Amino acid sequence: MRQSGLTLLEMMVVLLIASMALTLGFQSLGQWRRADAAISGITGETRQMALTRSWLEESLRSLTPVEPTVVTSGSLGRSDDSGIFQGDRQKFSGLSLNGVLSARGGSTQVTWQVHRQDGETQLQLTENEQTLTLPLPGIAEADFGYVDRQGRLHAQWPPALGLADQLPSTVALRLVGSTGRQRVWAASVVGILNPIPRLYESDDE
Repeated sequence: MRQSGLTLLEMMVVLLIASMALTLGFQSLGQWRRADAAISGITGETRQMALTRSWLEESLRSLTPVEPTVVTSGSLGRSDDSGIFQGDRQKFSGLSLNGVLSARGGSTQVTWQVHRQDGETQLQLTENEQTLTLPLPGIAEADFGYVDRQGRLHAQWPPALGLADQLPSTVALRLVGSTGRQRVWAASVVGILNPIPRLYESDDE
């Protein structure tokens, strides 16, 4: 009787096919893992950018004007401008009712600043001596601009010439990507732009 089985040649062919299948499988697995890591990185960066934008816009919408107070020293008096909004292309500071690092609902001194470190562009938020650094991945340049109620854009606030409201109507952050593509984050102040004038003096004063 003739015995059934595989010859040496047939066994070698089977092993060759199996090794090719394993090689292709490992290559596909490696490509999938690299693609998954890249997608996870993009998703994480996108989530971070969305969170940064949300915090910045909330802080801007809740800006509130401040009435300067007079600090007396002997017979002399000077105006205390702490908390009054001021800004240039690199940073701005003022009072916000919607703090990120502090309890919400109270007036909080906030400062947002464009910061460069190790070739990366970042946003730094400072509230009540607490600092939070927020990366802006893929951004080569960033600068602030200030829009008045007539729609004119200014590089600083208050503007260099003319009368202006204490708060700008809108604050914009221009972002320039490493490829030269530009985008703008902007938010308008929800409340009033100037302090309410006092109609009477209290007895304590």
